[in-house]
Amino acid sequence: MSETGRDHLLVSHAPLEPGRYLDLVADPACGACASFLGTVRSPNAGQRVRYIEYQGYESMILTQMKLLADELRARFDLGSLVLAHRLGQLAPGEASIAVVIASAHRRDALAACQSAIDRAKELLPVWKYEVSDAGGSWVAGSSAAGEPL
Repeated sequence: MSETGRDHLLVSHAPLEPGRYLDLVADPACGACASFLGTVRSPNAGQRVRYIEYQGYESMILTQMKLLADELRARFDLGSLVLAHRLGQLAPGEASIAVVIASAHRRDALAACQSAIDRAKELLPVWKYEVSDAGGSWVAGSSAAGEPL
């Protein structure tokens, strides 16, 4: 885990721990805590998903998480936050990403949480290989990087 002041950034091959992340952001000055937990979904596109293999460039994920945390702090009045992503093979129901954000008021916490997950999908160098009963395929994603050269 990378910790910079109130920012807790994590890339893990172990299961994510949402309860622990709530404890990390707890602060009597913050009256709101918003969270998002993304899990492997099955079925997807009409097929039973057996698992998803998450691959990523770990040091770059942490660098991009730091950029994301800075973006959030520039837009919202926040307390502590946690951005966590899991890599490896995950079965349906297992958590792949967690965002936990504390703020003095719910409006900033909720808006920052929504923004965080949307931007994480664009910024983080994480790739998904989904295996269903029909076989495996790479999942198309989005990127803020623009057109490749």
